[in-house]
Order: sequence, then structure tokens, then C-alpha cells
Amino acid sequence: MKIDASYISYSQTKSFSNLVEDYLDEAESLKKQIHTFPSKEAVLHQIERKKTQVIDRELLCHVLNKQSANCDLSEEVKSNIALLKDENTFTICTAHQPNIFTGYLYFMYKIIHAIKLAIECKQLYTAYNFVPVYYMGSEDNDIDEIGTFHY
Repeated sequence: MKIDASYISYSQTKSFSNLVEDYLDEAESLKKQIHTFPSKEAVLHQIERKKTQVIDRELLCHVLNKQSANCDLSEEVKSNIALLKDENTFTICTAHQPNIFTGYLYFMYKIIHAIKLAIECKQLYTAYNFVPVYYMGSEDNDIDEIGTFHY
């Protein structure tokens, strides 16, 4: 079966702000605020930047293991936490703050995207390890904030 597909630009959807469109278009006006836009080359640039940061990796792993002591972690998660001790390991992070307009699908998409990006980065840059990290930014939310909508 042959399927024809056509694509439209983000701007044609009329669903994104000018800032988002400028970011996606790598607008010159944003280059003073953003040191690099997403690309395969940008990953290497970030690795070089992150290599210069001092990180207490032992403490990080200790805290993560302590926080998850009562959880039934998969071997892959345990392995990823252990990998964080290696200075050739970098994280692919995403977070989510609960709000009224993003449902479970978007939530899962972000997590899956971080996992897939970590896998892709490992395939591209085999000398490094990449651990997907997801955290919930809900510490400053309450039900009144996310359960209210004003139109």
C-alpha cells in the first residue's frame, strides 16, 4: 500500500509562539541567549562543556541509591545509576511540570524521547555513556494551581 504524506511547517499550524518558531528556525536574534541549538555536533559541544564541571559523582550515586532503596529497580536502572560514577557518562535530561493541557501521552513522549536520544547518542559517540534522566517538577504545584483554568 502506498501512502502519500505531506508536511507543514510549525508556523503553518498556528499552534506555536513566535519564540518557539524562532528557536526551531535557529533565529539570529536568539543566538545571544542560546549557546548552541540541538544537533549532533551540539552534543559533542555539550560534552566538552560538561567535562569542565566538577561533579561529586560518588555522592550523586549514593543519594540516588538511597532514594530508591525501597523501590524494585530493574537491572538497567541500577546499571545506569552505577554508570553515573564514570566521568565519561553524561545525562540526557527531561522534566515535566504538571499542568492542565498536557496529558499522559505528552508525559510518556518526553520520557521515551529522552531514552531514545540517550541510545542514539551512545551509537554516535561510543566513547561516552548516556543515561536518560526524567524528573517530575511538581514540588511547587498544588491542586489549586493545576486544577484551575481561566479563559
